[in-house]
Amino acid sequence: MQKTTWLKPILHWLLFFLCFVVTPMSLMAQSNTVVLSGTVTNEKGEYLPGVTVMVQVEGKKFGAATGGDGKYSIGKLPANATAQIIFTFLGYETKTVEGFPIKNENVTLSTQLKENDKHLSELVVVGYGTQKKVNLTGAVSQLDSKTIGTRSVANITQAIQGAVPNLNVTFGDGSPGKGGNINIRGNTSINGGSPLVLIDGVPGDINLVNPRDVETISVLKDAASSAIYGARGAFGVILVTTKRAKKGKATVNYSNNFSYATSTVSTDFITSGYRSAKLNDEAFLRATGNTYTRYTDKDYEELLKRETDKSLPSVVKDVRNNKEMYIYYGNTDWWHEMFRDVQPSMEHALTFSGSTEKVDYMLSGRWYEKKGMMRINQDKFNAYNMRAKINANVTPWLTLSSNTQFSANNYTYPGWGVNDNFVSITVHALPSYVPRNPDGTATYRTELNNYTIGDGVYADLLYGKSKGGTKNFDFSNTFGATIKATKDFNIIGNYTFDLNPYSSFSRRVESPWSVFPGVISYVGYDQYNEEANMDQYHIVNLYGEYTKSLAKHNFKAMVGYNQELKRYKQTKGMRKNLLSQDLNDFDLGSGDQTIGGRQSEWALLGFFYRVNYDYAGKYLLELNGRYDGSSRFPKGNKYGFFPSVSGAWRVSEERFFEPVKNTVNDLKLRASYGTLGNQQVSTDIRANYPYIPLMDRGTSNYIVNGAKTEYLTVPAPTTQNLTWEKSTSTNLGVDVALFKSRLTGSFDWYVRNTTDMLTKSKTLPAVYGAAEPKQNAADLQTKGFELALAWADQKQVGGKPFNYSIGVAVGDYKSRITRFDNPSGTLSDYYVGQELGEIWGYSVDGYFKTDKEAADYQAMMKDLSSVHAQIFSAPGEWGKLLAGDMKFVDLNGDLNISKGKNTLADHGDLRVIGNKQPRYSYGINGSASWNGFDFYVLFQGIGKQNWYPGANADKFWGPYSRPYYSFLPQDFESKVWSEQNPDAYFPRLRGYVALNAKGELTEVNDKYLQNLAYLRLKSLTLGYSLPATWMKRVKMERARFYFSGENLLTFTKFDTKYIDPEMAAAEANGRVYPVSKTFSFGLDITF
Repeated sequence: MQKTTWLKPILHWLLFFLCFVVTPMSLMAQSNTVVLSGTVTNEKGEYLPGVTVMVQVEGKKFGAATGGDGKYSIGKLPANATAQIIFTFLGYETKTVEGFPIKNENVTLSTQLKENDKHLSELVVVGYGTQKKVNLTGAVSQLDSKTIGTRSVANITQAIQGAVPNLNVTFGDGSPGKGGNINIRGNTSINGGSPLVLIDGVPGDINLVNPRDVETISVLKDAASSAIYGARGAFGVILVTTKRAKKGKATVNYSNNFSYATSTVSTDFITSGYRSAKLNDEAFLRATGNTYTRYTDKDYEELLKRETDKSLPSVVKDVRNNKEMYIYYGNTDWWHEMFRDVQPSMEHALTFSGSTEKVDYMLSGRWYEKKGMMRINQDKFNAYNMRAKINANVTPWLTLSSNTQFSANNYTYPGWGVNDNFVSITVHALPSYVPRNPDGTATYRTELNNYTIGDGVYADLLYGKSKGGTKNFDFSNTFGATIKATKDFNIIGNYTFDLNPYSSFSRRVESPWSVFPGVISYVGYDQYNEEANMDQYHIVNLYGEYTKSLAKHNFKAMVGYNQELKRYKQTKGMRKNLLSQDLNDFDLGSGDQTIGGRQSEWALLGFFYRVNYDYAGKYLLELNGRYDGSSRFPKGNKYGFFPSVSGAWRVSEERFFEPVKNTVNDLKLRASYGTLGNQQVSTDIRANYPYIPLMDRGTSNYIVNGAKTEYLTVPAPTTQNLTWEKSTSTNLGVDVALFKSRLTGSFDWYVRNTTDMLTKSKTLPAVYGAAEPKQNAADLQTKGFELALAWADQKQVGGKPFNYSIGVAVGDYKSRITRFDNPSGTLSDYYVGQELGEIWGYSVDGYFKTDKEAADYQAMMKDLSSVHAQIFSAPGEWGKLLAGDMKFVDLNGDLNISKGKNTLADHGDLRVIGNKQPRYSYGINGSASWNGFDFYVLFQGIGKQNWYPGANADKFWGPYSRPYYSFLPQDFESKVWSEQNPDAYFPRLRGYVALNAKGELTEVNDKYLQNLAYLRLKSLTLGYSLPATWMKRVKMERARFYFSGENLLTFTKFDTKYIDPEMAAAEANGRVYPVSKTFSFGLDITF
């Protein structure tokens, strides 16, 4: 019933569409028709072939295209009428002729079109202003609303992945509404660092912005373009500009989409109770000498019967150990008992906008809802957005503005936690076990082996009382004023207040279960946790702009002031044994309770400037600087000056370039150099005061006067010389436009040196009793490049313009440690020369082919315990190397397989076998439009990224890790070594060798090192806009219907189809909420 309900709105809109399609069009008989003809040229008098000529007369449209001689001819036009004639051609300004008289005879209209190179005139949003793209000297990329606004996504980060070179977006999991983590140009600092995100000039969370409100997104990548933001822009800046009303009448826009999502990976697991039990028992036996399930031969016979005879009961009562109990012979599909295949979502958005001579306004709202994949008590995400913008020209010299936004996100989930549910159900829930007993009670464990089925999470979900959730509210208002002091000088000021309360709660209860008929037991505990946080942000900006041109010399200068104050407050509590399982409040508890909290604040004061100069638009120079003061550093080191310089030469404007300018329309060489400071040296709020000694309070177990005593820890020493981390970057770039700007491209090469990174100082003696202080004692260098190419053109298809484009973006980087105090070269720490992301591991020379080969190898080697200790701990014959076990290579020839001293000088048999950093991130996009139809596609991926499966990567290792995993791939047996399958993917089956330390699979090696490279069909959109003539009849401006898909296809080198490569990169075990592929249908109408 639920499926039918959410599909109804789609059917309504389809019916609406079909009504328009089948609406009969009245035809007026024309007794006389005439021909319109003419010639179209450019400003030089050259003929223009391929120009689209559209004639609208008496509600009808006629069209044609010019030929190679620039001529066109359109026949069968009604005589004695007045026509509107439109000439359009890519690279030229559209020309419209209104009220052209068509008499009772053939008529001629020739015209001339003016070049309009959008590549040269395009405006790009930069820090505290805009610049023409052609005048940019720094590394800046910009996206428009077409890339974002028509896709079915919960937030902006889901829409921009793959759209900009070296704008790296990663997701920790695929839960509903999950926002991405953003990085610009690779590794920033060993202390972390992310770009500054400004929404209409105000710092904010990009994931809280309504994607349909976005006009442009600018990405400032190098120090020159980011320098004006100083300490906050050390690792790039993202400028989100929201839409404002366009000049003209008031408009109303409504849009919606209805979607359903499903998994990007296979969920076809072994559901045979017999097969699963056999696999796990065999692995468990070879590691421990016992079986896991404790099934007898008779039990296995019963399981085997149920492979073919599904009528047999999956639960029987039997007496074991003198007790009547349930014995399980199931073929349970635990994945689909826990999770849904399809998750619906919907979105509705409404925008009002308009303008008068002095005032323009926009009011927008959005509601987005997505239901998750939990089958019992389905999880759900809701997002609400509202924005109100108004600009008023109060006087000819004063403009006032207000920008108010409100957002609210709410995510609720059942069970123990968003990802905890996924982790818990991966163990002990074998298909031979069942979720419910015949009397309806939940299962929790089998008395045969006493292990807990799914760690009890299913019993908890079935009871339905445990749950949790998060809420995030954000309100901000920016009030601004612009004073036109003179023709050349403006003063701009604004104040922003942002209030961001966010909270979370979790409730655990005791859940009933049974293994003995008629006997109810309980699992879990009764506890309620709640946490409330509040951020308050105050921002003041005041700056002046001066513009002046003298002959061919053009000057622009800006000087400004910025001040920010942020306060943070947290309160949290826990209470046990609540009186109600449905009501959640601390006062209902009767058990133990705790309460805690923390608070902090930081302030920033900055003075900035920017000076632009160009001569005849040919030689460009830009100077930026900022003098910043931060409360996070001690007196004497609070302030820093961070300058940058950039320049560009538009080679195409030189006289010697004239012979090729018709082909190469624009060529610009760019260079920049600058330094920025980083004050965010830790995510711990106590890092706001790294120079102040801190003491932790605790309670001891000693009782004095009837109470436990409290104590304070010895404070760790601090360094009073702490100062800014510094990021210095050099950027060289080239921009080019060819063939009337149909082909555009840019290339950037950069080096970023992050110096004075905050890290530990010299190790203190253990007797001191405190950790060593932090100091500015490490450096990092990142090198990389970016390439973006785009082709856009227009052709005539069926007498109508066909517009199409294709673009490619690729970026790459490498980072190395250039300074770090690690004199011994310990591999477990940073060291000079280290490439971040290095994976050290052993080399493997296949499997032993015979037991004799394995025995000879073991006898020859002195020590194999570093890689085979888990095998050697097994009982009996299983405690030695056998055919099918892995053969490690003795690289240093010392007859030991080991890590040596695990240092650069002595790393034993280890070598660098890969790197976990993503390489060659890329995106490929294409678009097309014709006769009301529009199409957009985006492919996204990475060229290389290594990953070694974690010890708990259940869907990869299976019983090699824990010989009781719930979800075994359907083809797993075919990948296990045997004498009949000597070239299998996995070695001889043994339990725990991928879980416990010094196991042959636990120890990183080159045989099972994965390449997570993938190509993903990230987005696909196909739309149709109804003809304008139809819209006028119903007094509508536009109506568009569309289909959209996200994450539709994935091509990868990954050696498993059960883990998404993006999720593997985010979590070593891949045990997180899966990412989804989404199919959407939507409507966009404007009145």
